[in-house]
Amino acid sequence: MTVRGLRRRICWLFVNHLLPQGRCFAARRNLLNWAGYPVGAGTRIAGAMHVTTELSIGSNCWIGRNFTCHGNGSVTIGDRCDIAPDVMAVTGSHRLGGHSRRAGEGYNLSITVGSGCWLGVRCTLLGGVTVGDGSVVAAGSLVKDSVDENVMVGGTPARLLRRLLDED
Repeated sequence: MTVRGLRRRICWLFVNHLLPQGRCFAARRNLLNWAGYPVGAGTRIAGAMHVTTELSIGSNCWIGRNFTCHGNGSVTIGDRCDIAPDVMAVTGSHRLGGHSRRAGEGYNLSITVGSGCWLGVRCTLLGGVTVGDGSVVAAGSLVKDSVDENVMVGGTPARLLRRLLDED
């Protein structure tokens, strides 16, 4: 096992099992940075995470419990994002195979969440998706196509619900 792999295992032990949920935000952030997952200043991670991808989180974000990133791709989250509990980012998939095994050759695509976004509870982002700055993904949505800036999307699959004003 590499030093990086050992650091990551220690990190996940503390983040997911030893630190109290809903507290110890700085400790979680520091452990993730130490393990090679860049996390910006002021970001608060509320609880357990399950990550098998490369992950980068910007500054002043809120990451709800059970944030999950599956696959061998990368997930990049901008600054000032709010991610509700049980959000999933899945970077990997398979090409369609023959009738003897429909899950054919595997592949991975990156996921990018722009700054200022809000991802509702239990939404899922699939590989290759970019969520534009200032956008909202409604609870329970499945995002399979990229999302423009300053819009609200929802549903399965996610579709445009409305355009949002660019106000502060």
